[in-house]
Amino acid sequence: MTEGSKGNRVMNIGYGLATALFMLSASTASAADASASIIGQWRIVSGATDNYATTYLDTKMNDPRYVGRVIHFDRDSVSGELIKNIDCQQPAYRAQPPMTLNEAILKTSGERRAEPKIPVAGDFDLASYGNQKITPILLQCQKGYLGPDGEAMDNWLALLSADKMVMNWDDGSYFVLQRVKAGEKVTPSFSCSASLNAVEQTICASDDLAAWDVSVTDAWKTQLLEQQEIDPADKAAVAQIKSAQRAWLAKRNQCQADAACIKKSMKARVSELSSKTY
Repeated sequence: MTEGSKGNRVMNIGYGLATALFMLSASTASAADASASIIGQWRIVSGATDNYATTYLDTKMNDPRYVGRVIHFDRDSVSGELIKNIDCQQPAYRAQPPMTLNEAILKTSGERRAEPKIPVAGDFDLASYGNQKITPILLQCQKGYLGPDGEAMDNWLALLSADKMVMNWDDGSYFVLQRVKAGEKVTPSFSCSASLNAVEQTICASDDLAAWDVSVTDAWKTQLLEQQEIDPADKAAVAQIKSAQRAWLAKRNQCQADAACIKKSMKARVSELSSKTY
């Protein structure tokens, strides 16, 4: 080997090493940027399922078991109190190449067997974002679980704006989350300025309880609306639904100022009502 070829070989090795180091550095920076953009608390504000699905879906449109819940994203863990507690330890955030939301949904939901075969953002109340470029961030837990993987892309979330994010979920559904800002206050289903009993005062003092109170009301109104749509003439069924809610409220009020008791009662009521709706 000549001195010239030795020199070229050294230069090539050096160039290759520099390139590898640069790519590793860029990858590390990308991962750091990806996690930095979503670190914090995010509240689920809406959720949509596939309108063209032909099978029964457990996850419902604007499901009250999910809407209102807060997910905490940190560099060391992701946690949240949904139907089952989220406990994702040592999450890895990996930014993917930019793509439109429509492309991300197709990679996640996959083609349908029947027409329209191609799912798009508009099917999930996200039509205005369909052609928007997003950067999906894959989230993998070293221990625990966050959400399901898609057909051709792992569990992901992506910013739609600085304070709005979309995330795929079970049953081919998608959640929209809003960043929880400092000083944000959740308003329950009733006025906190009125004359309140001990339970209502406790709810007004807690964003978490206030959000669950809204979920109970939404779930109950959905059940009532569905019954009225099924058979508007069945006044007895409507009266029974209202009577059952009054009975539950009386039982809940026995909790007095016990926040844990109130929350347990409301979570159980949301699950009960959700099991009776489509």
